[in-house]
Amino acid sequence: MSRHQFVVAGPSTAGKSRFAHELVKKYFVQHICIDPIVDAFQSVFPQLGITHVAPDLKSHLEVCQRFKPFVFKMLDELDEDDFVIEGFRLPLEDLHEVYPQLQYFVFGFPTATPEEKMKECRGYVGYHWTSELSDDELIREFEFSIAESQRLQEICAKKGIPFFDTTRDFKVSIEEAVKLTK
Repeated sequence: MSRHQFVVAGPSTAGKSRFAHELVKKYFVQHICIDPIVDAFQSVFPQLGITHVAPDLKSHLEVCQRFKPFVFKMLDELDEDDFVIEGFRLPLEDLHEVYPQLQYFVFGFPTATPEEKMKECRGYVGYHWTSELSDDELIREFEFSIAESQRLQEICAKKGIPFFDTTRDFKVSIEEAVKLTK
C-alpha cells in the first residue's frame, strides 16, 4: 500500500491550505500546518529567529534554514504516517533533496500584481491575517510574495515539482493539483 505523504509549499494566499484540506478529505491524512508552529517558535523562542517577520528573500531564506532542522526531525518521525504538511517557511529545495519520495506540490501567483492580490484579500469575508495590514504594507507583502512565487516556479521547473499558478483561476488550479495526487 502506498503512503500518502505530501509537502505543500508557496506564499501566503496561494492556495496551500485549501489544497491541504482537499487532501485531508480525499485521503484522510493528518494535516500539519506550519503557520501555528512558526507562531509558537516566534512567541516562545524568539531568539531562534523562526518568525513570520521575514519580508524579503534574504530574511525568508534565513528563517527557512533556521526552521529546517525542526522540519527534518518532524518528517523523520512521520516516516510511517500519512500526512500533508503545508506552509510558507518550508525549505523546499532541501526537503526535496533529502526526502525525494514525498509528493510535492507548490502554489504561487507569479503572474499577479500586488494590487490584484490586495483587492482579492480586501474582499475576504471575516478576519484574515491581511486585515491587520495597511494597503501600503499589504502591497509590499505581495511584492515579496510574487517574487517568491517566481523563484519557486523556477525551482519547480528545474526539479520537476508540480507548480500551480493560482493567479487567474484559483479553484481550477486546486482541482488540477488534486487530480495529480496519488
